[in-house]
Amino acid sequence: MSNPWKRIRARRGAVVCLLALLNGCAPAEESLGEREVRYLREIAQDPTAAEAHYALGEVYHEQARFPEALQSFRQARALNSSHAGAQIGIGNILFKRGELDRAAQAYQRAAQGCTDCADAHRGLGAIYLRQQRFAEARRAYQQALLSEPDHAPSHYNIGAAFGQEGAYREAAAALEQAIASDSEYILAYTALGDVYCLKLGQCDKATALLGQAVNLQPTAVAPRIGLGRAHLRLGRYEEAAQSFEAAVAADSTAAAAFNWLGVARTKLGQYEPAAQALRRAIHLDMLSPQAYYNLSQTYQKQGKTEESDAALRAFNRMDAYSGDILRWKTILAGNPHDAMALFELGRIYARLGAASDAATAFQRTLTINPTYAPAWHNLGNAHARLDRLDEAIAAYHQALALDEEYALAWYNLGNAHFAKGELAQARKAFTAALNHQEGYADAYHALGGVALRAGAAEEAVGHFRTVLAADSSYARAHYGLALAYRALGDSLRAVRALAHFKRLHGRP
Repeated sequence: MSNPWKRIRARRGAVVCLLALLNGCAPAEESLGEREVRYLREIAQDPTAAEAHYALGEVYHEQARFPEALQSFRQARALNSSHAGAQIGIGNILFKRGELDRAAQAYQRAAQGCTDCADAHRGLGAIYLRQQRFAEARRAYQQALLSEPDHAPSHYNIGAAFGQEGAYREAAAALEQAIASDSEYILAYTALGDVYCLKLGQCDKATALLGQAVNLQPTAVAPRIGLGRAHLRLGRYEEAAQSFEAAVAADSTAAAAFNWLGVARTKLGQYEPAAQALRRAIHLDMLSPQAYYNLSQTYQKQGKTEESDAALRAFNRMDAYSGDILRWKTILAGNPHDAMALFELGRIYARLGAASDAATAFQRTLTINPTYAPAWHNLGNAHARLDRLDEAIAAYHQALALDEEYALAWYNLGNAHFAKGELAQARKAFTAALNHQEGYADAYHALGGVALRAGAAEEAVGHFRTVLAADSSYARAHYGLALAYRALGDSLRAVRALAHFKRLHGRP
C-alpha cells in the first residue's frame, strides 16, 4: 500500500480477526457506524490519539460527511504534523470542494514527508488534469507508478492526459497498460474502445474489445453504449440498437443510452420509437444538447415541422454551453462529489431557466462545501425564481455570513424582501449593497423602487437621477423616473422620461 497509515490499520484489523478466531467465532466486518462509534470512544479516552482522529476522518469521508472528515483530518495533522495520511485526506476533501491550490499544497506536504505515498502523487495528477496541465499530470501519475507500477487508474489517467492533447496512439498505449494491470477495469475498456473507433478509425478492433468488457460486466452500461457507437460507425444499425437496448435494460435512468438508441432507431427508419427514446433522454437529463438536436432531426423525418423547430430552438439555446456541460459531466462521472462541477452545472441550469434543477445542484454543492458563499447566493436566486422567498432570504443570509462584503448577495436579499413587501428590510439590504460597492446602479435603482412603493416620490427621483447621471442609457431608471414624476403631479417631466424609456427600447 502507498500509505503507511493504511498499513497500521491493516495490522489493527488483523489483530481483531485473530482474537475473534481464538474465541471460536468468525470475524464480522464492522459497519461504518460501528467504526465511527469505536473511534469516537478512542478519542474520548485519549484526545491526543492522532491515528484515531485520522481513522474517524476516513469513516466520515466514506459516508460523504465531508466537513466532518476535513475537521478530523486537520485534528490528526495538528496532533502529528508528519501524518501523511491526514495530509492526503485534507487534500482529497479540498479537491472535492474545488480549492485546488490548497489541495495541491496538502498533497505536496504529504509527498515530502513520505517516500512511498503514491496517493499524494495521484492527487496532484488529478489536480493537474483538472487544470488542463497535461504534461504535469502525466509526470505526477508516473511518479505514483514508481511505487505502485500496476495501479490501473494511474495508467488510465495518463491515457486521459494524452487523449486531451490529441496524442491518441500514446493514449491507447496507456489504456492498454491499464487493462494489462487490471483485466476487469471496465472504464479503461470503454475509453480504449472510443479511442480505437472514434479517434484511430479501428472500429472492428473496438467492437472486439468492448464485447470483452460486456462479457466481463453484463450489467455495465458504458461499454454497451461504446459498443453500440462502434456498430453505428460501421453501419451495423440493428446491432447498434440491440446494444443500446441492452444498456437501457441495465439502467433505465441512463440518458445517454436513450439518446443513442434514438439515433440507431432513426437510422433504421423507426421514427416514432426513435422520438420516444429521445424524449426519454431529455426527460432524464435536460442538459443533453445532442438529444435535442437528434430529436429535431427525427421530427423532421416524420414531417413534424413545428416540433422539429421547437427541438432545434432548445438545442440552439443550450449549444452555447455544450462544451462546459460535457466538461463538468465528465468530471462528475469520475467523481460525483465534485463541488465545483455541481456548482457550474447549477449555474447552467439557472441560465436555462431550470430553477428547480439549479437549486438541487447548489444544495448538493453545499453538502460538500458549506463555506462556499457563491453557492449559497445562487441557491437563494434559485429559490427566489421558484417564489420560495423565505428560503431565498435564508440562503442569502448564509452567503453574507460567510462574506459580509458580497454586494450582489445584499442586492438580491433586498429584492427578496421587496417582493415580500418588507420595505424596511429591503432598504437596509440595498443600502448595504451600496456600502460594499460604490456607485452600484442597480442598488440605487432598487432604492428608488422602495421609495416609490413607500410613497416617497421625491426621494425616488433622487435615486433614479443618481443612476442616470452615471449611465443615461439605463432604461429602467427612466421608467422609474416617469412614475415618480407622475406621482408628484409633474406630467411634463413624466412624459419626457417615458419617451426616453421608449426610445431606449426602440419603441415609438
